[in-house]
Amino acid sequence: MMTGDCRAMAVSPGFRPDHVLTWQISVPWNRYPDWPARLAFNERLLQDLSRQPGVSAAGVVNNVPLSGNSGKSAATVKGHVRLPGESPRGYYSYGVDGDYFAAMGFSLREGRFLTADDSLRSSRVCVVDEDFARYYWPHASALGRHLFEGGEPTTDAQSFTVVGVVGAVKQGGLTDQTAQGAIYYPYALSGDDRLFIVVRTGLRPESLGLALQKLVRQIDPELPVNDLRSMDTRIADSLVEQRSPALLAGIFSLIAVLLIAVGTYGVLSYAVTQRRREIGVRMALGARPEQIRGQFLALAPRLLVAGTVVGIIGAWLTGRAMRTLLFQVPPLHVATTAAAVGIIGVVSLVACLLPAHRAARMSPVEALADL
Repeated sequence: MMTGDCRAMAVSPGFRPDHVLTWQISVPWNRYPDWPARLAFNERLLQDLSRQPGVSAAGVVNNVPLSGNSGKSAATVKGHVRLPGESPRGYYSYGVDGDYFAAMGFSLREGRFLTADDSLRSSRVCVVDEDFARYYWPHASALGRHLFEGGEPTTDAQSFTVVGVVGAVKQGGLTDQTAQGAIYYPYALSGDDRLFIVVRTGLRPESLGLALQKLVRQIDPELPVNDLRSMDTRIADSLVEQRSPALLAGIFSLIAVLLIAVGTYGVLSYAVTQRRREIGVRMALGARPEQIRGQFLALAPRLLVAGTVVGIIGAWLTGRAMRTLLFQVPPLHVATTAAAVGIIGVVSLVACLLPAHRAARMSPVEALADL
């Protein structure tokens, strides 16, 4: 049976994470005070990266999926009328440069990707993902449509024209099931001082780490390289928050089974002790050992049925409370519940067997000794 964690790992993030290395640098405004200087830095960095052996594509973005930063920005589609009281919708917004889409392995649904030239042109263009396009233009093409940054429309000169639609990407986490939508702008029109560099390579991504850090220092020795990780590692790390509570839940489940065994054994042992005289009288009157054994073993099904009813109710309530951790797993998973009942049934039977066997072997003289 596949656990919630395994189900999450099997979900496609919307891009090809294999052989992708990412890292972060901060480009301070006091040293790169205007967009021409910042774009020149990007251009040199991307050119030098493209010359590195094994690098097939390199790009720049102000945030990568699954980075832990899932902030959103408002956008307004030209011609879209919001309902009374409806707030502007927030979307994942990115400023991209170079061959970011190719480096990440995005899929193109319609139109074209953004390129480095889009940051140099006077025309304002953008790319949206299919979730965004489906929400606003479910039965028409998104190409040529116009949108504005921010919660209110401004002048037509400030609008962005949609030139491409890409596949939806899991931005905040693999378990995200909400179609939030994303917009990709040219870096010169929506960048900031934080850069994520994305490189696709035919080599093992981590093997390029030292060489790429050296390359950045050659361009500007004062720019530190931070958060250097492959996208596969980012995906695995994004599940730590989900995996840790699941591991604790598994440990507590094992402890619960042990407590069930100890508790059931204790109840049956106490019942045997309390009924010693009754057992002695019955055996003195001719009761057979198997009858005595069966009498106490019959307590196991009753304990199991009562415990199962209470346990199923508790499991359902707990499952609903843990829905954020149980990705694509219902609050009451039938196969898991059946397996748990089977395990607890075996444990209960074994726990009942020892006291029942002890009761059956008790001699009438021993049982009546206290009379």
